[in-house]
Amino acid sequence: MTRSQAPGAALVHPVTLTALFTLALNDHVLKRVCPGWWTGKLSDFAGVVVLPVFTHAMLELAAARIWKKPFDVATGDRWLTACVAASWLAFALPEVWYPAELWFRYGLGAAQWPFRALAAVLSDQALPKVRPVHATADVTDLLALPMGLLAFAVGRRAPRPLERRVTPAA
Repeated sequence: MTRSQAPGAALVHPVTLTALFTLALNDHVLKRVCPGWWTGKLSDFAGVVVLPVFTHAMLELAAARIWKKPFDVATGDRWLTACVAASWLAFALPEVWYPAELWFRYGLGAAQWPFRALAAVLSDQALPKVRPVHATADVTDLLALPMGLLAFAVGRRAPRPLERRVTPAA
């Protein structure tokens, strides 16, 4: 098994790291410094790359380390396809269906709660309540969905066809 095929290797791929850095920088700096349409889309594009790669890498690592049965190439690519499809649904549904938006807002709020609770405990304050995050449905966010194809390309483990080498005639 080559390093590029190691379970979870896609997490350290330059595209994944760039998307993760972009997501963090955008959400914690750029949205405050220069809020606008572009900063919203930047998060969407980066998130659609990071979410399926991260989910797939966690599945690969679990298969290899917990169940002691690493994915073969075909199984890994099938799971990657499922991760991309699930990410598309998780990303798209809140943009077009209000009940999904509520699930997203409260789900992300619940995911953030342990960090807020730890900060409260460390600063000797009362535990906070779970708060839904602020979200605004925007159909133009669906423009980011093709980035899932980039995530698939980054996480794909199937062998690429060899380039045909042309040697000059002697």
